[in-house]
Amino acid sequence: MKIFQKTPVATACALGCAMLVAGCGGSSSGGSGEGEPVASRGVITGFGSVYVNGRRFDTDDSRFEVDDDNGDESDLRIGMVVTVYGYSDNDGEYADEIIYDNELKGPVSAIVIDPADASVKTLTILGQSVIVNSHTTIDDDGALTYDTIAIGDVLEVSGLVGDGVLVATHIELQDDDDEIEIKGLIENLAADSFEIKGFPISYGPATEIDDDIDVLENGLYVEVEGELDGAGTTLIAEEIEAEDDGFDDDAGEVEIEGVVANYDPGNMTFTLQGLTIDAATAELEPASLVLDNGLYVEAEGYLLNGVLIADEVELEDD
Repeated sequence: MKIFQKTPVATACALGCAMLVAGCGGSSSGGSGEGEPVASRGVITGFGSVYVNGRRFDTDDSRFEVDDDNGDESDLRIGMVVTVYGYSDNDGEYADEIIYDNELKGPVSAIVIDPADASVKTLTILGQSVIVNSHTTIDDDGALTYDTIAIGDVLEVSGLVGDGVLVATHIELQDDDDEIEIKGLIENLAADSFEIKGFPISYGPATEIDDDIDVLENGLYVEVEGELDGAGTTLIAEEIEAEDDGFDDDAGEVEIEGVVANYDPGNMTFTLQGLTIDAATAELEPASLVLDNGLYVEAEGYLLNGVLIADEVELEDD
């Protein structure tokens, strides 16, 4: 497993924050209301409007969805991974909707410090490996710091999934240890249980199942909320919701950043945050870029049958 040393996500975030926050002024209103639809998924790197993937989206008329509820811009933090739907015209780029949903929420059960770099920790949360370092943004109420992360802390994690790990770009300490969340594909489905990324889920007649789910089945992408059992080894599901792991199909321009996973060099395909990228005809930046699992990249292109046909794949902060 690569630990991502050459292109660390958190360092990219930190550098982006330093440059963009310094240059961000107040948001400007305007825009024709008509233009090319755009969609962008990535890390927030600045405010004064919202900067995602290095692009400034005007938020004067934006709607915000935060963890499946209505929210506003004040709910967002630098480092959070968001999806932006909007449009661009000659005057700029405008966000119609900004969606934030955490990737994972649960207690830390193990902490391993990288022997080669003490600033890198690998946490285990609900059986998943979560990479955190000193550049990962942390909730700003002072209750948690990089150095004080401890076993038993219940963390909400936003980050980039890839190469078998979750690279945390933002974490927040939670007061309520009864609200546990995990998302992913259903595996090993049985009459009263299944697994997500190897972590056991128990469900039954009392479990609320989203109306959008006709039937639970292996391969279905869901978010599960509930409480851990006494041993902390099984999530007892209170609610199972259908999750969308892709973009809407009406965006003329799509970009996404993340950690390369499932790379197929023969077909030049890989996934970023669960979205399949076809880079067969893409321009690579730099031209010497050799794609591989674990690299932090940004892909730009258009959607075709749920696949992003990339025009460009760029290595982030090489």
